[in-house]
Amino acid sequence: MKLGHIIATGLVLGLTTFSCSDKKEEPKTKEEKAPEVPVVHSNGLKIAFYYSDSLKSGFTYYKNEDSRITKKGEAFQNEMMAKQRALEQKAQNYEKYMREGTLTGAEMQTLENEIMRMREQLMNQQQTKGAQLEKETNEALTVLGKKIEVAGKKYCEKYGIDILLIHGQGGQINFINDQMNVTQSFIDFLNHEQEIMDRDLGK
Repeated sequence: MKLGHIIATGLVLGLTTFSCSDKKEEPKTKEEKAPEVPVVHSNGLKIAFYYSDSLKSGFTYYKNEDSRITKKGEAFQNEMMAKQRALEQKAQNYEKYMREGTLTGAEMQTLENEIMRMREQLMNQQQTKGAQLEKETNEALTVLGKKIEVAGKKYCEKYGIDILLIHGQGGQINFINDQMNVTQSFIDFLNHEQEIMDRDLGK
């Protein structure tokens, strides 16, 4: 093969390679399609809101459940604190008798075993009762949230409300016209719905 032919061939390959690498790469992801967003109402949405803090005092079920869980939590804390104080007192007595030397070795061992037993019992109760209380609290919150969610849907369907907002401290709503406030009406609806449920349960 002649040198001129080799050079010419090399130039052609080089140009081909260059022109191929000069092409713009296609994007790997597809461009999104325009969403099909329906028009709900041509004359505007019907929006309402309720104050979340008011439900805690106005919705009887919420108030009762909150009181029940709070009392259980306080009773648990008081019980654990009492056992902790008893354990500390027993440990102080052990230190006292050991300094004074007024107990035999066998008596000291008995007292030491009692302290160990009390410590283990306290730790076990903190774990088991604490976990049980946490589970009960989470279950109560889940049921409460579901009650409000289901009742909220019924309430909106009953009064033709398109959007029902929750207004509260730390929420995402900075301001909303108070004419849209349906808090008391919604609380009354919640209490009525719960009354029907309680009647079905035979309460």
